[in-house]
Amino acid sequence: MEEAIVTKPSGKRRRWAFLAAFMAAVLFLFLNVHTAYAAEGLKLSTDYPGISVKPGDNLNIPVTLDNYTGSGLDAEVKVSAMPDGWEGYLQGGNYQVSRIHVKNGEAGAEMTLHVTVPKELTEGTYVVEVGASSASGLSDTLSISFLVNEMKAGKGSFTSEYPQQEGTTGTNFSFSTTLINNGLKSQSYSLSSNAPAGWNVSFTPTGETTKVAAIEVESSTSKGMTVSVTPPEGIAAGEYDISCSAVSAEETLSTDLKVVITGSYGLKVGTPDGRLSFDAYAGKEADVTLNVTNTGNVDLQDVSLNSSLPSGWTVTYNLENNVIPSIPAGSTTEVIAHVKPGSEAITGDYVNTFTAKCDQAESSADFRVSVKTSTIWGIVAVVIILCTAGGLGYVFRKYGRR
Repeated sequence: MEEAIVTKPSGKRRRWAFLAAFMAAVLFLFLNVHTAYAAEGLKLSTDYPGISVKPGDNLNIPVTLDNYTGSGLDAEVKVSAMPDGWEGYLQGGNYQVSRIHVKNGEAGAEMTLHVTVPKELTEGTYVVEVGASSASGLSDTLSISFLVNEMKAGKGSFTSEYPQQEGTTGTNFSFSTTLINNGLKSQSYSLSSNAPAGWNVSFTPTGETTKVAAIEVESSTSKGMTVSVTPPEGIAAGEYDISCSAVSAEETLSTDLKVVITGSYGLKVGTPDGRLSFDAYAGKEADVTLNVTNTGNVDLQDVSLNSSLPSGWTVTYNLENNVIPSIPAGSTTEVIAHVKPGSEAITGDYVNTFTAKCDQAESSADFRVSVKTSTIWGIVAVVIILCTAGGLGYVFRKYGRR
């Protein structure tokens, strides 16, 4: 019986066999990797898939569409899901797009997702989805989360462009202010001030004429207002602080205003009873009581008195050098004027002007002066009339019967 002869492979053949097996393994691994790479198909991505926003934001979010199919293709793209009240679209280049060509491999197609966040929101997380699909059935969806919370909303503000103004007594002040609502919803603000007693403060929305006590401001918007401040008459010089408040159910905002009243000057010449007339006789003095009032809020010094008189008239005052040394703010000084019409003045009405003057102010008043005939001349006239009448009676009696 013949024995089978088993020939062992030589070392060279074993090396070739090992090399063939190694190459087969590498090829198998390469094919598997390539197959997995191609199976990914289309892929949507963005660098920041979760962000925080506030009401009213307008966002521009870069989105990339990659193609791993092995060849370029056209893909349909769209904003596939959007919360109620939100708005959005996809832009490629300078165009709003719904279809985009995507090259194979690493050079993906770039798009921009434009999102408009509503002005009113409750806090929470909102999701926007972008979808891509090809004619061959490949598709992908990208979800982007938007977080809205009170911390992001922040507090509003109430500010004035020029919070300090100055002027004299009688000046009406006007402040331009801005009220900002950074909350997540519209707010109604009640408006008020803590002005000193006697001051008047009012609020008028910019561009309107109606004064308001409250104003509605939408979320993430601002409203301009004019705050009008009227001080009381005769207010003393000084600095006055006025705080204005805007109060809603969510917050209390305030802005501090300052009014600086500078010195105001004024004089007024009159009489205790208000009458600007008096009687006088030719060649005789007539006394007139004058009231000289400081209508400003600063003391006046060295107020001089003078007058404009008809020719031949004179006037003197119960003052040294016709000067009032000082008149405190808001006070009245009484002066006696001694007016003497000329001796040749005839009966009738004349105008006499009295003037009070200092370095800061001046005032005048015109008086009507009625010049009357002296009593002695009236008696003389009566005597003359009686004598004339008696003479005529005598003549008629003596010669009347002839």
